[in-house]
Amino acid sequence: MTLQRTLVLAVCGYSMIGASCAGSEKEVANAGERQPLCQMPVPREGGQPRPMRPRDWMQLMLKIQHDGNGVIAETVCTGERIQHTPLPATCEVQTPDPGVPEPVPLGEGSVVEHLLPENRRIVWIMTHQFPNGDGFGPVGAITVEGDTAYVGSLGFLRLRPTRVDLDLWLIGTKVVLRAEGESCKDKAGRGSSMCRRATSLMVYNKSRFHGVAMRRTETNECIDTPWVEQTREADLTLDNGWNRHMKITANVTHDQRYVVITEHVDVQDTDPQHPDIPPRDVRRIDTERFIHVDGPYLFTRQSPLWPRIIPTEGRTELLRKPRDD
Repeated sequence: MTLQRTLVLAVCGYSMIGASCAGSEKEVANAGERQPLCQMPVPREGGQPRPMRPRDWMQLMLKIQHDGNGVIAETVCTGERIQHTPLPATCEVQTPDPGVPEPVPLGEGSVVEHLLPENRRIVWIMTHQFPNGDGFGPVGAITVEGDTAYVGSLGFLRLRPTRVDLDLWLIGTKVVLRAEGESCKDKAGRGSSMCRRATSLMVYNKSRFHGVAMRRTETNECIDTPWVEQTREADLTLDNGWNRHMKITANVTHDQRYVVITEHVDVQDTDPQHPDIPPRDVRRIDTERFIHVDGPYLFTRQSPLWPRIIPTEGRTELLRKPRDD
């Protein structure tokens, strides 16, 4: 197997019997003798190559430096700075920006490795952390071939830092990285935790994972960041003293043509003066967002549901009706 073909397979997913990565293969074939972004010899023990360990992935993907707090990294192996790009101010939905991520000391727990067939990996290293606790750092598609480990593609991924799950999806001839993670905090001394899980999407294009904002199919206008909160809740006190509770749950899946985001909203009213009375259902809303891939971008006709649920004068209304695909 040629190095070029191996690097293609490093981002062409898994379980793809009968599927095609023709677009990515053509891209690599037309690039000539493209070199891997970074490479290093596989460490050896007893004269034989041994499995790569977290510190090895760091050595391969990062330019490591030391400061007063320990080992950190501010650039990747290509020399590119590890830097977060805020959502453009022109986007339709202005998801609160998490701020500026700062470098954090690296350890074995900083590395998340997802094993794919044929000695391929997806590796994410949390080199930085946002003020809200979200992690940030390089994610790479890596192939271990013979005595050498190659980085075939890189990108910068924001993700909740615990229970991380990484996967590659083939959408048409394009490859999408689906990453999920969560963060938890104690419930004010109750001895239990409240966890928030979110999904981040990136598109592979020309040796890079792109996490750029979603765009509207018809106009190419920016909609929002490719970040999906799996659960969101909000409360509103009504004029009559009742509490209106709004909860949205979201799920991210895919088929052969689209990434699909399913959203469900429940709106319920409760009387704080009579907590024994069951909540009164006010409204339930279900939508599906169908997202297709073109170049490094994700395109859709639908806006996310949560920002369109507007509490006004004791009512919950839609700013605009959900669009059909």
